[in-house]
Amino acid sequence: MEYRQLGSSDLKVSVLGFGAWGIGGSPFWTTEGDRASEKALLKAVELGINFFDTAPVYGFGHSESLIGKALKPHRDKLIYATKCGLRWEKESLGSIRKVATRASIEEEIELSLKRLQTDVIDLYQVHWPDVDTPQAETMETLLRLKGQGKIRHIGVSNYNTRQMQECLEVGPIVSLQPEYSLLQRSIEKEIVPYCRGKNIGIVAYSPLASGVLTGKYGKDTKFKDWRSKGIIGEFTGEAFERNVEKVEKMKAIAEALGKTCAHVAINWVTHQPAVATALIGVKNEKQMEENVQAVGWKLEDDVLKRLDEIFAVK
Repeated sequence: MEYRQLGSSDLKVSVLGFGAWGIGGSPFWTTEGDRASEKALLKAVELGINFFDTAPVYGFGHSESLIGKALKPHRDKLIYATKCGLRWEKESLGSIRKVATRASIEEEIELSLKRLQTDVIDLYQVHWPDVDTPQAETMETLLRLKGQGKIRHIGVSNYNTRQMQECLEVGPIVSLQPEYSLLQRSIEKEIVPYCRGKNIGIVAYSPLASGVLTGKYGKDTKFKDWRSKGIIGEFTGEAFERNVEKVEKMKAIAEALGKTCAHVAINWVTHQPAVATALIGVKNEKQMEENVQAVGWKLEDDVLKRLDEIFAVK
């Protein structure tokens, strides 16, 4: 496993990270049960993954609790990343609110520490920008938590360059977590150059476009989970059909390399500028073993050129 420095921090993160949204379960995802999720977490550790990313809203804290329980014996050699800023009082997708006030964050941190069974969180990220709360209030609260020894580093997720700049005027942020994949490359124009210039490490989420880049879905696929709601990504209509067509073209490239579409898609993300780690969501040990084969090699220039032709940003 390869390890990289996360921005300006002292954290050396595995180039593949464990994205723990899926193991949180309902109402976003289905799982194979807690035991399968725990085995997947332990398999990740065995394979050299040291970066585990979660959030309170992943299954109403269930994802954090699973990590805290399963990985407690290995805590001293792992990097825990969780988030704040989203509140969810009832099991309804429409009830999630962006709240990054001082009072809310101070409550959230205590709950996360308890669920993760740890005294300190290595990377504490604001999940989504709260436009109704000044960035200064949010950052001052996070800096206070850092001073208290409850968090080691501050990161943000789904922020634009202006919002990151507002944070930096108050204190340091070491990472940005954006959606990034062959099918979602909007960060390349402004955000990637900004992060490179400010030494902010990119933690790429959804490198497989929530499964579309695995090649297992066809144009007629109808999703019954959150992907049918239009929350993130394009999983219905003509946009989805165009994406499936692109993935069909990528299959020939993957087959010629003796790889899967997922391997190619993940590998591509891990070699993009400023990317420190790509988050992979899995349900079981087997999927973890399959996904780790996406690293340890590099796509040749001619393949990269062909991928750029297929997945060109319009």
